[in-house]
Amino acid sequence: MSARLAPFPRFTGTEPCQAPDAEPDWWTSEDTNDRAAAQLSCRRCPTREACLAWAIDHPTDAGEVIWAGTTRSRRSELRREFTPTTPKESK
Repeated sequence: MSARLAPFPRFTGTEPCQAPDAEPDWWTSEDTNDRAAAQLSCRRCPTREACLAWAIDHPTDAGEVIWAGTTRSRRSELRREFTPTTPKESK
């Protein structure tokens, strides 16, 4: 069985991170206030689901950047939560 990874989101220009007045540093900043602003902006994003799916499926590429309002650690939690486990064989 092979897994199909989520494609990179198709941005339309209506996303908060793509807006002309966006503060692009918010999504990559180490400053907690900037990151909180990015997370808040993502709440109203029309591409949030696709963005989150991509970030969960591509952890190395997503890195420390805020994607769909989530941090790297939150995406790791979600990945563990939704990773199917293989049942152990009984002997």
